[in-house]
Amino acid sequence: MAANMYRVGDYVYFETSSTTPYQIRRIEELIKTPNGNVEAKVMCFYRRKDISSSLVLMADKHQSLAETLDEKSALDEEQEQEVELLSERDRHQLKHRELFLSRQVETLPATHIRGKCTVTLLNETESMASYLNKEDCFFYTLVFDPHQKTLLADKGEIRVGSRYQAEITPILKEGEEDGRRLEDLETIVYTPHHNLSDRQIDQFLIICRSIGTFARALDCSSSVKQPSLHMSAAAASRDITLFHAMDILHQHNYDIASAISSLVTSKGPILCRDEMEEWSASEANLFEEALEKYGKDFIDIRQDFLPWKSLKNIVDYYYMWKTTDRHVQQKRVKAVEAESKLKQVYIPNYNNKPTTLNGPNGENLVSGGRPCESCYTLSSHQWYAWGPPHLQCRLCQPCWSFWKRYGGLKYPSKLERLTAHMAAHRPHRCGFSSCGKEFKLKAHLVRHCASVHDSAIRVGSPRPIIKTRVAFYLCTTPLTRLARRVCAHLLQPHHAARNPFKAINVVAVKQECQTKLLEGLPKIPIAKSRNRGSILDISHRLGAPNIPIPEWLIAMPKNKLPQPERLAFPPPPRGKDGQLLIPWPHKEESRSVGINSVLPTILRKRGYEQQNGVDGPAAKHRAVVGSSPDLYKMADLPQGTIITRLNGRAKMTTIRFGGRKQTISLVDAPDDVYFIATPATRKLRRQLGLNEVRRAARRPSRKLYVKLPQYGIPSYRQVITQE
Repeated sequence: MAANMYRVGDYVYFETSSTTPYQIRRIEELIKTPNGNVEAKVMCFYRRKDISSSLVLMADKHQSLAETLDEKSALDEEQEQEVELLSERDRHQLKHRELFLSRQVETLPATHIRGKCTVTLLNETESMASYLNKEDCFFYTLVFDPHQKTLLADKGEIRVGSRYQAEITPILKEGEEDGRRLEDLETIVYTPHHNLSDRQIDQFLIICRSIGTFARALDCSSSVKQPSLHMSAAAASRDITLFHAMDILHQHNYDIASAISSLVTSKGPILCRDEMEEWSASEANLFEEALEKYGKDFIDIRQDFLPWKSLKNIVDYYYMWKTTDRHVQQKRVKAVEAESKLKQVYIPNYNNKPTTLNGPNGENLVSGGRPCESCYTLSSHQWYAWGPPHLQCRLCQPCWSFWKRYGGLKYPSKLERLTAHMAAHRPHRCGFSSCGKEFKLKAHLVRHCASVHDSAIRVGSPRPIIKTRVAFYLCTTPLTRLARRVCAHLLQPHHAARNPFKAINVVAVKQECQTKLLEGLPKIPIAKSRNRGSILDISHRLGAPNIPIPEWLIAMPKNKLPQPERLAFPPPPRGKDGQLLIPWPHKEESRSVGINSVLPTILRKRGYEQQNGVDGPAAKHRAVVGSSPDLYKMADLPQGTIITRLNGRAKMTTIRFGGRKQTISLVDAPDDVYFIATPATRKLRRQLGLNEVRRAARRPSRKLYVKLPQYGIPSYRQVITQE
């Protein structure tokens, strides 16, 4: 009777399919539906086969990394020795006992419960073999997120061992003095040695509360949250006001007159508010919702609900929130709901059997003499079909029960052994995305990368030296460079350089930088350039002899360089001011041509006549007057002839795209464009905004609309087309 009674908090088996192993869940809540059925709200646990192979490798790597730490306790060494002493069968079964906790909650019918089990967090005080000796016993160490596909270490481990012990300083001997400076170890905030009585201190605290009440009346945000005088007085009587009053009194050497005068500055009375006043109503509702979901897991609360709050703020608010009537009221509501909810449910034993291979009279059936896939026995009271139907595999009764509960066989099957062998002897794969070839030996992969990809291989790694991620360019602002110097004690550049993946508290750096800038810019030493001399002088200082420079290293003067007989592409002439002598185009030709009005020969394949210059459209290149002599007698050609760099048939070229060869014609490619910037275009470019320039650089074929004011002519929108 007690074995079939299930309560909230029990770890149970759930069966979702007759051909799959049981799922392990923890009952969080029992719900009775209007139809009279009982449903269980459960938290999910995942087996090793339920997560991806990459995450399984990551979990094994995490385990091996934890075992190879330099600071290993005696308990860690004992666990490692026990694992080494286990046989191959025990190691195989130990993997079935490992689970992965998740925060995913789902609702399942209570009638699918098939029994109880035990799940515990693995810690250093337990033995690995203890889980193999217990039935229906599992352990977990990592937390799996099914949505983000990540693994995290559970934060609930028991800190046992020498790594977690406090380092106690030795006791001073008689007559020995303490060489430490106590001022560096602690800061005094209160001393009972003063000339004030308790009555005077109480009067001073009452004055501080009165000033706090008046400050809340002057503050607009506080008057909205606390509209009545009683609420303002209650907020002013909180611990934050008393702590501030005692600090002020200690700072002024317990002089009440000077302490009271410091409570009211030139800007008004000092207002001290704690987390209960700083948080808004919406933030309080988010905190209560997160507390209902995650409990006291403040790290997850901050990560998922309140990322703009620090962990200290959330913890302070939690303990202040527990003293409010809101918390007491919620406890009463939960107690009433708990009384109305189901405490336990009775589920009878499940007697329905899956598809079996027994004979009609219940005798043992040996189909073709095929043994059990796990224990290789030939006789059993019950046989069950297992695996793919075309393989016709089967399991005996004990192995079937073991497979349903633990999700694996007692002994590794041939398929599992083959998978483990392939994982241990993985081939070396080429890391280039366009290749992906596999090699049995690493030497073959090194030869392949050197000959085909012209790339080297890291020592001890089968991956080539290539960029696996997109490179980025960090452009720092002057304020960022100034913050590096001002907040060097917070940034710790040398420590950050040794640990580049460690997060930096940017909020603290910003606050410190703003405080220093308000006080005034500090004097920062300017880095002076060091003249280390030329490379030749350095080599002489390092011991290289003063060898004369050989003749083949001496640069020949430009006037002695051999000149060619003729220049195929001579540079255009320049004027006295250095600008190119190119005539300005006519007014009717000043507007550029849009992409939609380009000649059709660019957008489609040209015909034979157009390639050979017969009846083709006008040439697109304009002749530059006086720029170079007509070496090829271009003026003698008939008007409308297309000038091509080909004789007869169009030359074809072969380009490789993604490992495949693709043949294209050079005639189909658009002609090159030579753009000369003029003062007008430079002025026009300066009128464009930064966003428009970046947008034009990303999409060069897009039109830009700019207003150009002209003298004597009303302004109009001119279209600029980037070719």
